[in-house]
Amino acid sequence: MKRIELTKKNLLQVYWASKYNRLERNFGWILIFIGALILLIYGGYKIVESLVLDLSITLLLKIGVLVMMVGLVILLVSSIREQLFYHKRERYKDINK
Repeated sequence: MKRIELTKKNLLQVYWASKYNRLERNFGWILIFIGALILLIYGGYKIVESLVLDLSITLLLKIGVLVMMVGLVILLVSSIREQLFYHKRERYKDINK
């Protein structure tokens, strides 16, 4: 019987060949993303709520913070869309190195 030398690269290929291992990792990342998204939305809501209700904060500061938050949301959505665009059109995604 021939013994096969397993290097770290080979072990990773064997590990990632299993659909269960890939599904498990992707599911974990999806749950982390959903949890972080919920926390970001809730935190943003609370910041906006406290800015609007606090009468000691000037109107200019309120507008500045709100515009900055809208800009961050736009940049986040734009970067997610960009990654999805590149992932769909990647020519060599199924080729192993």
